[in-house]
Amino acid sequence: MKKRKRRRPSRRGQNRQPVNQKHKDRLFRFAFQKPEDLLDLYNAINGTDYQNPQELKVTTLEDVVFLGVKNDLSFIIGTAMNLYEHQSTICQNMPLRGLIYFATLYQTYVKENGYDLYGSRRIELPFPNYIVFCNGDAKEPDETEMLLSDAFQMPDREGVPALECRVKVLNINRGHNQELMERCQRLREYAEFIGCIKDNLKNGMDIQKAVSGAMDTCEKQGILTDLLARCRTEVLNMLLAEYDEKKTMEYIRREEREIGREEGERIGQAKGEQIGQARGEQIGQARGEQIGQIKGEARLSELLSRLLADQRMEDIRLAAGSEKERKRLYREYGLL
Repeated sequence: MKKRKRRRPSRRGQNRQPVNQKHKDRLFRFAFQKPEDLLDLYNAINGTDYQNPQELKVTTLEDVVFLGVKNDLSFIIGTAMNLYEHQSTICQNMPLRGLIYFATLYQTYVKENGYDLYGSRRIELPFPNYIVFCNGDAKEPDETEMLLSDAFQMPDREGVPALECRVKVLNINRGHNQELMERCQRLREYAEFIGCIKDNLKNGMDIQKAVSGAMDTCEKQGILTDLLARCRTEVLNMLLAEYDEKKTMEYIRREEREIGREEGERIGQAKGEQIGQARGEQIGQARGEQIGQIKGEARLSELLSRLLADQRMEDIRLAAGSEKERKRLYREYGLL
């Protein structure tokens, strides 16, 4: 009886990065999951020179998702608490989301360090930094700032708001923030990879072929090789999910615009009919007065002509000075 050969465990994928199975990751978050890559990005943005990734403490809230996708990374390094988020389109509610996120981070920080909120001594807190990396199709400057206070309804009196959350939005499309790209190779390669996908889409490829083609091109050029060589399927699925999310958001926005347009037309039509009726009455009255005046003048002219033909000079004088006499003469000549 022949001995059956024992199958050796496959080594394929042993070096792959762990993938969050609970929620889908965005590629940006996936690309910077390693502490050394995240630290390199932080140094590039802040002009610092931290070398030890172990000094970086990841504080990402794993249950915070956007359309079922994880797009955030938070961490503490030195005295800074950082929230990094990726978006394909700018959302006006990012400052509000940041406020809620930071509130949870600080609550966790206080609890983990055993601080007493009701103690007399002031609790020293890490400095908050909130950065959103955006690579949408809309034309945006290299850097913009969004403030939570811009959303506050203004009170009856002037005052300083008790809360603020400041968001720095960085355009990471290819060709933008060149100095930052030069300081962070991984960010530059990420921008190049996404740019390659967009080029393929512009050339008429469907999304799957555009992503696959960009992966082949970038892998040959040594761009994001650690991800593209070992995590090809994961990267493809992430980008297809992001594309579906983008289409979903575009659909939602189109629906909102359509609903808004229909509602606007309905309100506008009702208002227009109301205004039109009043305006119509006003115009009709004016037009009626104008027509009546024209007809009255024509009738008076006819009466005067007939009186003149009959040499009734005294009646002409009476018609000019008395409405009662005009009516009498209109009836006499059959002009009423």
